[in-house]
Amino acid sequence: LFGYEDGAFTGSRRGGRAGLFEIAHGGTLFLDEIGEMPLPLQTRLLRVLEEKEVTRVGGHQPIPVDVRVISATHCHLEQEMKQNQFRTDLFYRLSILRLTLPPLRERLSDILPLAEGFLKQSLAELEAPFSDAVRKGLVLSQQTLLNYGWPGNIRELRNMMERLALFLSVDPQPELNVRFLQQLLPELIVVDETPQVSSSLTPQQVLAQFNGDKTAAARYLGISRTTFWRRLKE
Repeated sequence: LFGYEDGAFTGSRRGGRAGLFEIAHGGTLFLDEIGEMPLPLQTRLLRVLEEKEVTRVGGHQPIPVDVRVISATHCHLEQEMKQNQFRTDLFYRLSILRLTLPPLRERLSDILPLAEGFLKQSLAELEAPFSDAVRKGLVLSQQTLLNYGWPGNIRELRNMMERLALFLSVDPQPELNVRFLQQLLPELIVVDETPQVSSSLTPQQVLAQFNGDKTAAARYLGISRTTFWRRLKE
C-alpha cells in the first residue's frame, strides 16, 4: 500500500518501490475485504486518508497523493466496531457513500444469464462448443438453479459451471436435464431454507419439476420419502 525506500528491509528492491497509493495517484484504489485489515494497518490507512499523503516504509519524506478509495467487505463492520476489531473513525471516513450488493439468491433474473456466460467461458477455455442442446438443457434446468440458495454467491455459480464444462467437453451432446445436473452438482438438491417456489405446489407438481425423482422432490419439500409417498397417494 505505502511502498518502501531502498534498503528499507532485507530483500527490498534496489531503488525502492512505489506503493499502491502512489500508483493510484489521480485515480481510484479498490481495497477488497477491508474488514480483514489488521488494526495497526487501519491506523496507517486512516492517516493517509486524512492527510492525503503517504510515507514509504523506511522513508521520511511525505508524498502527496490524490486518490479516490472504494472498499468492500463481507463483514458486519458495525459488529466489528463493537468488538474493537475495526476502527470507528476509519469506518466513518470510508463510508461516505454506502452500497449494499444483494446476494445472488435475491437476484433471480441474473442467475441464468450468469450461468450461461460462465459455462460459455469455461467451454471456450477447454476448446469445447456451447451447443444449442446445452443451451436448451440449461434453460430447462433453470428452476433448479433458481431454487438453490447460493451461499457462495457468484463464485459458487462459476465453480459449478466450470465443473459442468469439464463433463461437456468430453460429451458435448449430453442429455442435459435436471437429473443430470443434480447428479453432477449434488449441492443443488440441498433443501433451501427459503425456497423460491411457492409452498402451495402439490407433490405431483414438485415431482414433475424434478422429472420423477422422488428422492429429490422429498428433499426439496423437506420431508421424508415415506411422507412424500403418502402425500402423493392422498
